[in-house]
Amino acid sequence: MMSCTFTLANLTDINFTQPGSYCPAQSDGGCWPPTKLNHTATIACPPSIQGVDRSKFALRECLLTGKWDRIQYKPCFYPDVWELMNKYYVNKSPGERQAYTDVLQAVRIIEMVGLSVSFISVILSLCIFCCLKSLYCSRTKIHINLLLAILLQIVARIINYGIQMKYSQGDNRRMQKDQLAVELPKYIVLICPFIVIGLQFGISAMFMWMLCEGVHLNNVLTVSVFKNKLRTLYFHLLGWGVPFCLTLSWSIVMFFKQRDRQCWSNYNYLPYYWIIDGPRYAVMIVAFKGGAPLVPDLKAVKAAIFLLPLLGITHMLETFVTPDDQSIVLFAIYFSVTYFMSTFQGFFCSLLYCFLNTEVRETISRRLQTTQFWSRWKSCLRNKDRNDRERTRMESLLPQSSPSKKTHIELNDRLDGENNMTKPILQQEQLTHIVSNGQSPTIQC
Repeated sequence: MMSCTFTLANLTDINFTQPGSYCPAQSDGGCWPPTKLNHTATIACPPSIQGVDRSKFALRECLLTGKWDRIQYKPCFYPDVWELMNKYYVNKSPGERQAYTDVLQAVRIIEMVGLSVSFISVILSLCIFCCLKSLYCSRTKIHINLLLAILLQIVARIINYGIQMKYSQGDNRRMQKDQLAVELPKYIVLICPFIVIGLQFGISAMFMWMLCEGVHLNNVLTVSVFKNKLRTLYFHLLGWGVPFCLTLSWSIVMFFKQRDRQCWSNYNYLPYYWIIDGPRYAVMIVAFKGGAPLVPDLKAVKAAIFLLPLLGITHMLETFVTPDDQSIVLFAIYFSVTYFMSTFQGFFCSLLYCFLNTEVRETISRRLQTTQFWSRWKSCLRNKDRNDRERTRMESLLPQSSPSKKTHIELNDRLDGENNMTKPILQQEQLTHIVSNGQSPTIQC
């Protein structure tokens, strides 16, 4: 409990000689001053990462019984944040609240696993493309930039989720006790908007480089859109320049319109988000409509089919499909599938453009054949094959005890086998020496 101090000059209308005529001061969820019966006390909303407007006030009524009512936090939250809380938390029973909480915690685990797998996959793909210079062409340059954009948003997501998980632990317990989340450190408050900006820049760059993938596919199959000399410049302007301008415009609007919104909570529910999100849907429309007639062969069709999930189907689901009034089962299925596809996006992209790419696999195979490790491995395989052939030949030369029953001889220890084969030869030499000296051999029975 926090320690609270009040100035008596501000409490002149309270008769402290009559204990039942007012509600005593409390430090539950804030410093609530002594308040007259049937009156409402107000305090400044404590800062929180859950979308609290620090310029508003929390309310608490002093009942006629001399006891405090529950704290009213609704004025503290932004309308969009309160709408979500009212939909998934406030109007739900305790059992439903716990069920939604369990689902969201499980989804967060899926997110962290997917981001970790995608992070490792993207790093490996970038190392392969950068180390194998024979793969460095215009097509792989687009792949590298696409992977870099995905890597940027993965890092931003991991940092953002880490901050949320660290400073939102026990939020449900605090809400049940009429307390808000703890105040964030000042450096977190300063850097979290830039983390969001980096995340949105990475997402926009990913969409634009996916468009570059489609343009390059169109150039290969039909007519070149850009000239060869200017192709790289145009691709970089489209892939990095356009997302930078869009993100900068959206960031300026957010800094002016939502400067007091801590960490820009629920920014994707604000109308300003269409400044940066609208062009992404334009990219998807161009890719879907323009890509269909430009795939005359089977290879291009397969590439287009793999590109469609990467071009933002999950992004469209997050925007236009919401399981608001559905059952908890549909709620769990929707969020699990959506976040699985979005967080494993880097892994799918690496799998398509690197790990399953025939050219990449052949290049890696040729590179391994030139290494000393590969030579030693092949030498070991050749020695093993030679030993197996010698074992088979020796088994075929050894006599069998009967036509129907084969003698099984262990040949694992080759030294013992050689000694066994040498003993009859030594006995024959000794017998020859005895006969040559005129001695008669003695046979022991």
